[in-house]
Amino acid sequence: MSASVQASRYSFFKALGAVVLTLSFQASAVAQELTDWARVQASGVLTVAVYNYLAPYSHEGKGIDVDIARALATKLGLGLKVRAFTEDEEFSDDIRNMVTRGHYLAGAPADVLMHAPVDAYIMQKEDQALFFSPYTRDDIYVARNTKKLPSLDSLAPFSEAGNKIGAEAAALPSIMLAGADGAMYANNLVNFKTPKEAVDAMVSGELVAVMATRAELEWALHQYPDRKADFYVSKVPHNSLPPKGWAVGMATKKSNKELAEKLTVAMNELKESGELEKIFAKYGVKYMRP
Repeated sequence: MSASVQASRYSFFKALGAVVLTLSFQASAVAQELTDWARVQASGVLTVAVYNYLAPYSHEGKGIDVDIARALATKLGLGLKVRAFTEDEEFSDDIRNMVTRGHYLAGAPADVLMHAPVDAYIMQKEDQALFFSPYTRDDIYVARNTKKLPSLDSLAPFSEAGNKIGAEAAALPSIMLAGADGAMYANNLVNFKTPKEAVDAMVSGELVAVMATRAELEWALHQYPDRKADFYVSKVPHNSLPPKGWAVGMATKKSNKELAEKLTVAMNELKESGELEKIFAKYGVKYMRP
C-alpha cells in the first residue's frame, strides 16, 4: 500500500472518529439537560471507568474496584457498566479521557473513575474534576523471604551482593531503587512487567524480596497459600517514599455534585457494614481505611 493511500486511510478514520465523538457529545449534551443524578437514574446504569494492569484492584474489568463499583451501583438501584482502560502517559490524560471530556474512540466520559488519588496537589491541578470519597490507602511495602532476610529495618541489605529485589518496571519502587542513596541498590534491582511476576520470581527463589504496593504484594502472595508463611510484607521507611502512602477514592466531572453525594453515602454504608472489608479479603488483601 502506498504512503499516500495509507495517509488517506488514516485521515478517513480520524475524521470518522471525530464524527462519532461529536454525535456522542451531542447526545451527552441533551442528557445534561437533566441533573447529573437524574441523568444516571434515567439511564438505569452507572458507567464506571477502571484501570487495566492494576491488579488486584482492576484488570480487564475484574478486581476489587470493580466489585466495589458493583456494590455501589446496587445500593443506588442501578446496573453497572464497566469501562476498562489502559492508563495514558499522564494522569491528566486519564482525567480528560474518562472524567471531564471523553475520547473520540472511547466516547463520552464515564460517570465515575475508580482509584483516583485524593491528593491536594492533584485536586488543585485537575480543577475540572471532583475527587471524593476516599475508600482505602495505597502504600509502598516490601515482601521478603524471611529465611534469607529474617529482619529488614532499612534498604541496606539490597546493596549487598546476591540480595536481588524485584519491582515493576517504570513504577515508583523501581525508580526509587534505581536512583536512591547514590544508586547503591541499582545492581540488585530486577525489573518485571508486573508486581505479580516479580512475586512469582521471589517464590521460585530468583529474588529475596519485592517492592510494590502492599495490596499488590498481599494479593500476589495470596496465590501461594502453601508458601505464604515463608514471606513477610512490611513497611520500610525511606525518605524517597511517601511516609503515609496516599488516599484512593473516586473522581467525576465537577458538575456531578449530586451523583458524588449519592456515591459517598453508599460508600460510607459499605464501610460501616463491613462489606468493603469483605471485598478486600476476597483478594487476600487487608482493608486499610484512608
